Amino acid sequence: MNTIQLIKKRYDLLFPDDVITPQLVAKMEQQLQLQLPDDFKEIALFFNGGLIGGISIFSYDHYTPNIIEETLRLRKDIQFPHSLLFLAEPAGSMIVLDTAQTPAVIWCDSIDVHQLHDRSFQIAPDTWHTFGDFFEYLLTQEEAEQE
Repeated sequence: MNTIQLIKKRYDLLFPDDVITPQLVAKMEQQLQLQLPDDFKEIALFFNGGLIGGISIFSYDHYTPNIIEETLRLRKDIQFPHSLLFLAEPAGSMIVLDTAQTPAVIWCDSIDVHQLHDRSFQIAPDTWHTFGDFFEYLLTQEEAEQE
């Protein structure tokens, strides 16, 4: 059993009914004109955004706010780098997925949003090498909250 399958098994114990389709994942790639990492696509088949580990991840589908709308809004408003996917906006910060380089997930302070293009952050962000690593972190946080 690979890492994503183990993560899915743990997730299903907490949220058994959260499913989306591969077509929705393909639609995200098409609308955002980027190639999502394989681990993101695999996790997206059982996690549709929402609250996990104390973080509200934007929805992957028609709910508002959703990842597609929020990413396109930032591209227009602040010249958000095309390789980034806007995942969440916790108070005073933002979480993004970089589809082109690692670390893939960056949780930075709001004041550093304009430094995402060159990663010259004023405040060191929290980072995860892959989306799978980040999701596992959130899942561990959720499990601890539910104990």
